[in-house]
Amino acid sequence: MPETGARIVVVGSFVQACCWHLQHLPGPGETTLAPAFSTEPAGKGLAVAVGCRRLDIQVDLLLAIGRDAAGDGLLSFLAACDISAEHVHRKTTHSGHGAGLIDATGENMIAVYPGANQELGSDDVRQADDAISRASLVYGQLEAPPPAVAAAFVVARRYGVRTVLNPSPWRELPPDLLAHTDILIVNIVEAGLLFERSLPPARKDRLAAISAGMASLHSRWNGELLVVTMGEQGSAAFSRDGTFVEALATGVRTTNTLGAGDAFSAGWCVALATGEPVRRALALANNCGAYAVTTPGILDGLPFLADLDRLFRPAT
Repeated sequence: MPETGARIVVVGSFVQACCWHLQHLPGPGETTLAPAFSTEPAGKGLAVAVGCRRLDIQVDLLLAIGRDAAGDGLLSFLAACDISAEHVHRKTTHSGHGAGLIDATGENMIAVYPGANQELGSDDVRQADDAISRASLVYGQLEAPPPAVAAAFVVARRYGVRTVLNPSPWRELPPDLLAHTDILIVNIVEAGLLFERSLPPARKDRLAAISAGMASLHSRWNGELLVVTMGEQGSAAFSRDGTFVEALATGVRTTNTLGAGDAFSAGWCVALATGEPVRRALALANNCGAYAVTTPGILDGLPFLADLDRLFRPAT
């Protein structure tokens, strides 16, 4: 169980996701009826904040929403999740929205309007100074504006608070953001982009290639750990000198990979914020990701502690 008093600040993002489920995707100029429709709050930062709170740690969420129905709905959702909205800032732009068309085979077409997410700025970060100073860890991702994430990380460093960055959706990392990042979490595709070369498919070879590349990475990044998720091959945390700790994947049947990375990040952050060693942090993160791939939906796939206990309790 997480220790009392540990807190995480999440520099977040919010998109109201709307999905139309169709028999076939429409062609240009075609109108087609949708037998089913779904909508839910989404966003990488939001998902990690919810995932952390479900693992019984206090969360301060820093993000921007619009003055619209979607923003109202998010505030109600956060209240139901017992997540403070003190640092949720309402902007004049509409909240972020996503529109997805999904056919019977799973093929899809998606459009995302980032909206208020793009307006999160340094003034908003300054208002969270006290929350950051009291945090055990600050987490950021790149659906939020990189300058806002960097500003939060600068404040965290000033107070000696660890910073964790998931650079997704991938983009070239601004030097000021990278300079204030202690821990990077990337998937295997992003790892290849980070090292600017293809990584081999076999787990053992991948681990060796990443380990060998750490010296080159640290010529431009003075961070503490690089955490790499590899799906069914598990995950590993690499130190500056190339040594690493690995954790094998939990054997579960995959039904949905959406949100697995956010569930992993939530588990990792909670374990780290509560003082767990790297090996146990990877194990908890792996279990959270494994739960996510067995459960439809993104937010529904974020486990409570009781879910992990039920799914991964040793047989007696």
